[in-house]
Order: sequence, then structure tokens, then C-alpha cells
Amino acid sequence: MDWIKIMCNLLDHRKIKMVRKGPEGNTLVLLWLLMLAEAGKSSRGGYLMVSDSMPYSAETLGMVTDIPLPTVHLGLKTFAMLDMIDQEDGAIFIRNWGKYQSEDKLEARRESDRKRQQLHRQNERQKLLVVSPPELMSRDSNVTRSRDVTLQNREDKKQEETTLEQVHLLLSGTPLNNVLNHELWSLYERYGLEQLLKAADIAAQTWRRKKEQIANPGGYLRSLCASLMVPGWYLPLEARNAHAQASNLKKIALGAEQEEARVKEETLIADRNALWDSLTEEERESYRSAVLVDIPASLLPSMSTSVTKTAMRMAWDEITRSNRNQVGGADES
Repeated sequence: MDWIKIMCNLLDHRKIKMVRKGPEGNTLVLLWLLMLAEAGKSSRGGYLMVSDSMPYSAETLGMVTDIPLPTVHLGLKTFAMLDMIDQEDGAIFIRNWGKYQSEDKLEARRESDRKRQQLHRQNERQKLLVVSPPELMSRDSNVTRSRDVTLQNREDKKQEETTLEQVHLLLSGTPLNNVLNHELWSLYERYGLEQLLKAADIAAQTWRRKKEQIANPGGYLRSLCASLMVPGWYLPLEARNAHAQASNLKKIALGAEQEEARVKEETLIADRNALWDSLTEEERESYRSAVLVDIPASLLPSMSTSVTKTAMRMAWDEITRSNRNQVGGADES
């Protein structure tokens, strides 16, 4: 699809308002619009697909939209909670896509185009049959050759679409994505897929680092393909994805450690408070007195709360240590 439909009152929709009021709300709305655009480019009924066998992942969305991966994860979780997306068999699917994009009309137009192209090919075959001498072309040989040519054309077209999708994925979100398809295909035929993909990736990453204006994106990409110089800072896509995944796992592990420490601290405070409450007033006062020994009288009015907390910790340390010693002595006997 070359374009998608978006309601003029999008920002007034209750779900969009809910998204905007949440964490990083405006960034998530931008992510939603970019996901709609990518679904339109995919032309697969609302599924976000890089190719027929490769769905978009959170990492892919982060790379394409240039939005940090944690924000992308937050967006996908939020959109799923609001029933704006589904994730079926690992593929992200925009709900109600057909309803809002009128894909039935689009499919009807595609069907009409297919029939028109089929009629055009039949007319061309008839012209070939009329021009070719009967003794040089039998009916069977003509059918065989037409079938072979059609199959080859389909394979070439599929290869071209796959190649262009890979390149556009790398260039997405940059001025270089405006390079025309026939220019990209020409670079592929001249320099090969590996050289083209590496040049496209380096060009896109260079622009994202510097954000400099590119007057002639096609010429710039062509010059990179011709004399590819790999910058020292450049990391291939696979290495960047691995680094992002490792960083994400590290954040998750750190968050788990912090949560565990928080739970332990809250449990300790609760246990210490419970122990203090179980003491008699005389016992509590004895611990407070022990704390007050080393505090000047002039400071006492401003330190009453601190004195109590210190007394609570002192009671906890003393009583728990005594309990451990009693358990240890019982074990030895």
C-alpha cells in the first residue's frame, strides 16, 4: 500500500487519550502511527511482516522507528492491553485493520489490475503466434516456453521484492529511504546483495549519528557501494541486535536484584517493628536509655525519632543474636 487511512479525530479517541496520559504517552502515539505505516507497507492485511516468513519483532520496530527498545516493549504491552494489537504466532497484527483501511475495495482494485494484466499478456502471446512462422514454433513448444518465462519472471519478481524490502528496512526512517526502487535494484545487480546491504546499513547509521542533510540520496548510496569504507564505530546489524538484547537482559536482571533487595528490606523492617511492638514498655525504655548515653542533652529534643529507630535496631540485633546463640548451643548439645 502507498498510503493508509487515519481518522482526523485520532487524538480524540479514548484509547489514544489513555495512551497519551500514560508513561511516555506522546512517544507511544508516534510508535502507533509508525506501526500503522509499517503495516501498510507490509500489505498483509494488518500483519507487520518484513517478508512472507519474517514478522516484525520489538527489536525490528526499535530499529525501524529509532525508538528505544524499552519504550517499544512498553508500547506493545500497552497496545495489547487496549486491544489495539494482537500477537499471533509471533507476528504483530493491527486489530480491525480491514475495517478502517477498506481492504475489500483495495483487493477488488488489485483483482481488476490482475485481470487487466492477464488480458494484456494474452494479447501479447497472440501477437507472437501471428508473427512466428509455423514451421519454427509448434503449439507445444510455445506453451512450454511461455510457462518457463512466466515462472522465471515470478522468481525474479519475488527476489527483487525481497531484496528491496531488506534494503528499505535498513534505510527506514532516514532520507535515504527515498531512493527509488529501480536505483536500488541497479545497485544490487552491479555490486551484489551483501555489498548493497552493508552500504545501506552504514549510510543509515551514519545519518542517525550526524543527522546531516543528504542532497542526493541515490548518488550517496551509489558512492558507498562503489568504495565502501567501514567506519571504526560501525557495528553490523547482528552485533547491534545482540548488544541490545544483552543490554535488555542486564536491565531485567538488575531490576530483579533491586526488587529482591527491596522485598528483603521491607521484610526486615516489618520484622523489626513487630519485635519492638512485642517488647514491654520497660524493655523499650531500657534500649532507649542505652542509646541516650552518648547523646548530649542539648540534642535530645531534635533526635527523639532517631533515638527510637536506633533503639529498635539495637533491640533487633541483640535479641536475634541471642536467639542464634541459643539455637547453636542446642545443636552442639
